[in-house]
Parts: sequence; C-alpha cells; structure tokens
Amino acid sequence: VLWSSCLPQHPYYTPYHFGTKLHHSNADTQTATASSTSFSKNLLVLEIQIDILRIENEKLKEQVEKLMQTFSFSQISDNPERVQYYTRLLDAATVLVLEALLSRFNLKYHSDWTAQIMPLVDQLFLTPMKLKLNCGHVDLATRFNCSTATVTNIFTTIVSSLYDILYVGMLENNIPSRVKNRTSLPDCFQPFPNCRIVLDCMEVSVSNTERLDTQSHLYSQYKGWTTLKALIGVAPNGVITFVSNLYGGGASDKAIIADYGVLQHLLSGDMVIADKGFTIWDILPDGVSLNIPPFLTNGHKISCARIHVERSIQRLKLFSILHHIPHQFRKNINKILKACVWLTNLQTPILCEIE
Repeated sequence: VLWSSCLPQHPYYTPYHFGTKLHHSNADTQTATASSTSFSKNLLVLEIQIDILRIENEKLKEQVEKLMQTFSFSQISDNPERVQYYTRLLDAATVLVLEALLSRFNLKYHSDWTAQIMPLVDQLFLTPMKLKLNCGHVDLATRFNCSTATVTNIFTTIVSSLYDILYVGMLENNIPSRVKNRTSLPDCFQPFPNCRIVLDCMEVSVSNTERLDTQSHLYSQYKGWTTLKALIGVAPNGVITFVSNLYGGGASDKAIIADYGVLQHLLSGDMVIADKGFTIWDILPDGVSLNIPPFLTNGHKISCARIHVERSIQRLKLFSILHHIPHQFRKNINKILKACVWLTNLQTPILCEIE
C-alpha cells in the first residue's frame, strides 16, 4: 500500500494491472490515508531518533579523543627507555612493584579526598615524573586530563607515602655495618675495608621569600646565592644510606653533622671518608677514624674511591625538582628529597662489579 501511494495516481496505472482502470472504494481511500499518516509519523520519529544518536555519537567521539589524549603509564610501559626518561626508574616492572607496595596501605590523601579519577599506577607515574622532569602542575593536569588541584593532591600524597614506606620504613637509622659493606666492597675500596660511610653535602637553589634581615641563614658562600643544604652518606658500593634534613645554605658541614646525629650511628673501628672541608675530628665518637684526601699519603686511592660516591650524588641531582625548590614546596621538601634518594637507589648500581 505504501509503495502504491508513491506511484503516479493515474486511473489506468496500477502496480499490478497495467492498463486496467483502478476503482477505489471509500474504505480503501481511508486505509491508504491512515497508512500514509502513520508512515509520516514513524518517519518523523525515526529522524528524531537518528538525530539523538548522531549527537550521542559525537559526544562519544569527543570522549574517546579526550581519553586518547590522556597520558598514562600504559602508553610507555613497554619501552624501558621512556620509563627511564620520565621517571628515572629502571623499567615498568619497578613501577609495578612500587604500585603493589603502595596498594597494601590505606593512603591518606593530602586534600582529604581520594583521587578516584586516576588509577593508582598513573598516580605513581605522575609523581616520579614530577620529581624527575619538574613539570608544572598545569602541564601535568593537561597531560593527565585532570585539574591542578588533583595534581597537587596526588603528588603530595604519593611523595609522603614513598617517604613513610620506603625511607622511614627501610632506610632511616639503618646505616649498614662495615661488615655488611664488605660483602659488596668494590675494588677501589679494598684499601679501606673499615669504611662505614662516605659523607658529602649537596646544595639546592631555593626561592627566597623571607625578609633581607632574616635570610642570611640561606645564603651559601660557596654557591653565591640562597640555597638549602643536606648531608648525604653513601656506602662504598654506591648506595645512598643516609640523608639529613635540609638546612639553610649558610650552615657549615660540621654544624649539620653535629646537629643531625649521623655520628651517633658509628661504632669503634668504623672509618668515615669525607671531603677536605669536613674537619670533624673533635666530634667523632671514640675509636672512629676520619680520612680526608689532603691528609692522606694515599690520597690518590681515596680520590678514586670518592669519585663513585660523587656519581651517586650526581644521580640524585638528576631529579630536576632538586635544581630549584619553589617556595610552595618548602613544607614538604625533606620528604621530596628523601623520596628522590630512595628512587635513586632503585636504579642500576653505579659499578658493574656490584651489579
């Protein structure tokens, strides 16, 4: 009937009997009219439904494009070079081990709301990425398709968790004994079998918002600008085993050593190797010896040993966030530093013989 209604209405033209005159009854006419009206209505409904589906399809396309633009760990996990570039970690397996470790704890988020918008592995990925590249929060929010408030919440939370779980739980107050050091003593340290720790300091530039009359404690005579300084202790095998809190750049090496208490962990018979500025003989515990290059007859040997320690500190400095500390991070800078220390220790050993 519908097909017939679309044909020319000629008295001698029908779909089935060409040349035969078509006689319509009133009932047939009414049926055809009703069918045509119903068809028009159905066609209109179908067009509306198509328009709705078209709009929904466009929205879905936008969402898919948005998701495809979101940066995630899965996009680089199969490429160790990219994992190292963004995080300084060895490979995807290392990231996943840290994720499994963090998942065992109830994370207390900094902003008192859980960042459910992002999987834990991507939250973990964002954090060392910030530490290593020091990307701005707007940059990270754009990459990970979230707000800057979410970036701040995630970064502060994960850094604090890494600090609590890895540094406090495993490294703090746990300097390896000289006996343990001997189990992985590199050849360059063979002349110093009693070495317990090698001490050095590192300085990082810091934004200064204090008044001129109160900022003198931040000014470093060595660097010539305002800095923060930390004491770093490294085992002979190149692993960082001690790190102090950050002090104003005006603090002396000796003052930091005396204040932070690293010497109280040393025992009689231990040896400390340090740079020439560490004149700390008068505060060493009884029985603990100090070796400083200018005062040694075998200064060349100790210089060869210290170079590997300096390489460990240089690795730590590859976390760009430690190049210059923005003022807003001053509250959490010690946690940031110590999280970077632990992530540095997760990298491949400095010496091939140790590996």
